[in-house]
Amino acid sequence: MKSSRYPLLLALLFVVHHHASGQNVIHARTEAGKDVILYPDGTWKNAAEATTPKSGSDYTRPSSARASYKTERGEFVIWYDETKWRLAQRRTDEDIVHFGLVHTDGYAMIVTDGLQIPTEGLQEIALSNAKGAAPDAKIASEEMRVINGKKVLCLVIEGTIQQIPFTYYGYYYGGKQGTIQLITFTGQSLFPKYKKEFTDFLNGLEIKD
Repeated sequence: MKSSRYPLLLALLFVVHHHASGQNVIHARTEAGKDVILYPDGTWKNAAEATTPKSGSDYTRPSSARASYKTERGEFVIWYDETKWRLAQRRTDEDIVHFGLVHTDGYAMIVTDGLQIPTEGLQEIALSNAKGAAPDAKIASEEMRVINGKKVLCLVIEGTIQQIPFTYYGYYYGGKQGTIQLITFTGQSLFPKYKKEFTDFLNGLEIKD
């Protein structure tokens, strides 16, 4: 991990997913039993009206992912290749854990929450949080994937923070086990170079029954 660059990049990107539950967007249920999404400007819409991501393929963790990290909140385990990824010793937040792709400018973080937020509602939360740090943030791609037997939302979010173009590539899940955002990130120009390693890391997500 290049320590000289990591603190700057992390400081710029950390805010995008600082809260798994999202303080900017609220997923709620009306007295009539309808699921709705509430926005900071006072507007709302039915959760069912949110865009449904396309369905993707099934994925399993790579055979090289032999090391594991069990999250402190929620029932999640991340399996990873410890020859390629390093768990950061320092913590910036009790609910956020950081990894670095060895000798590169590729990074990952795990954001967990005990709240049961439906997976379908996490797209709105992720984009709203991203816009809080990068007003031009947009979802470049989204799809539902089955990862080790569990359906998760896969998002690629692009934006610019202090003139630095970034790309977030992550898996999002919410259910009885809690909520997790497993996110890899780097500069936009480097994303194609690291995408395979990012995908292998993400596919190490195991969601306990």
